[in-house]
Amino acid sequence: MITQDVITVTEFVHELKGVIDQHPSFKNVALVGELSNFKAHHSGHFYFSLKDDKSRVTCAMFRRSASKVLFKPKDGDKVVIFGRCEVYTDTGTVQIYADRMNLDGLGDLYIQFEKLKKDFENRGYFDPKHRKPIPKYPQRIGVIVGEKSAAYADISRTLQERWPLAQQIDLLAYVQGEHASNSLVQQIKTAHLQNIDTIILGRGGGSIEDLWAFNTPEVVEAIFSSEIPIISGIGHESDVTLSDFVADYRAATPTAAAVAATPNCVEMNTMIRDYKNQYYLAVRNKYLRRMGDFTYLIQSSALKDPILLVERKQQKLDTLTVRITHQQTLFDESKRMLTLFTNRMENSLQIKQNNSHHAINQFMSLSTTTIQQKLNQSLQKFNMMENRYVFYSQYIERNIKQNQLMIQQYNGRFQSLVERDLNLKKERLNEILKSLKYRSPLEVIQRNLNQGYVIPRKNDTHVLSVDALNLNDHIQLEFKDGFVVTQVISKESKDE
Repeated sequence: MITQDVITVTEFVHELKGVIDQHPSFKNVALVGELSNFKAHHSGHFYFSLKDDKSRVTCAMFRRSASKVLFKPKDGDKVVIFGRCEVYTDTGTVQIYADRMNLDGLGDLYIQFEKLKKDFENRGYFDPKHRKPIPKYPQRIGVIVGEKSAAYADISRTLQERWPLAQQIDLLAYVQGEHASNSLVQQIKTAHLQNIDTIILGRGGGSIEDLWAFNTPEVVEAIFSSEIPIISGIGHESDVTLSDFVADYRAATPTAAAVAATPNCVEMNTMIRDYKNQYYLAVRNKYLRRMGDFTYLIQSSALKDPILLVERKQQKLDTLTVRITHQQTLFDESKRMLTLFTNRMENSLQIKQNNSHHAINQFMSLSTTTIQQKLNQSLQKFNMMENRYVFYSQYIERNIKQNQLMIQQYNGRFQSLVERDLNLKKERLNEILKSLKYRSPLEVIQRNLNQGYVIPRKNDTHVLSVDALNLNDHIQLEFKDGFVVTQVISKESKDE
């Protein structure tokens, strides 16, 4: 009889996990299949199954990766996922942790779109500083759109309704297919030869493949290099192309693009009518004021009796003549008084000059002996003051040195006391901090985690009882060194 070693389920699952973890092909897998049981958790994580007609595998996609998915996943979508394969030890199930997700068949286009977008963004093509202002009252509007398309009809109708004064220049182009990119670039160049004020670049909605011509580098370069402002109205509001990012204005639809390119003629007519009424009222008020002034002049006494007006002016002239004569008399009297005052001042200055000469002569007549005596007395007083200054300076200097010595002694004692008290306070504070840290709820939780306990959470909420869990619920378990997501396959209460 052949004997075989028996191992536990846990040992088997861990061995299986080790095999998968060490195999390089499981670290980077790409799977295609249909989404099933898809659930977008409020935390941002995705939980779903990927299946085909024969098999099914459980998958999870965490928030950091889920936020980069370019579409809204739902059950039934055929997708391609990229990620790694691991064994979930609690249930022994194989699970795929997805890093990327694309719709099947369009994955390459989405990847290429993101690559081109990042490249143009790094080169500054999407910087708002490059956007040109849209003319407010355009005279010639170029419309680059597909021939006989719904977008062409919507744009033409809107331009005619809003601003019929502008001339619409049709620049019909291919907007889908292999020739679309060159056709769009050529029509943008043609617009620069047509003396056009604004360009509308429009197309109806479609898939990313249908709209791909508006993502090509040639079209993006042509829009960025255009000297004419370009308004993009491509697809529906949910459709986004690289042409929208680089255009001077992005409208949600072709109709919205036509609205953005034109003023509203109805609003313009209303505004013109308001200006006309304001101008009429201003002219009418000015006319009434001038008529009032004219009526006043006609009714004034000056026009009724001009001779009386001249006589009044003559009387005013006579009054002014009398005033001037009086002022001349006052001026002559002031001049005479000024001459008299000047003569008196000259005599007074001569007398003072003579007195000064006499005082100087008396001073010079003093004897040399008297001056020498006064000089000796001044020198004696100066010497006495100098001796006093030296004495007081020495006294003050001794006091300063004594005070400095006392200050140094007191400062040394005070510093020693402060340092000793500070060290005692630090030791006491460290003891308190150690005690608080040991009793901290976080420290208690960490000790429990280190001893093998785990913290379960459901929907970012702590699970306190098995009654809070249902079968097939996804829960998160926190260990001391990380987190795992598990699924409830059975539950049992202690009182059962």
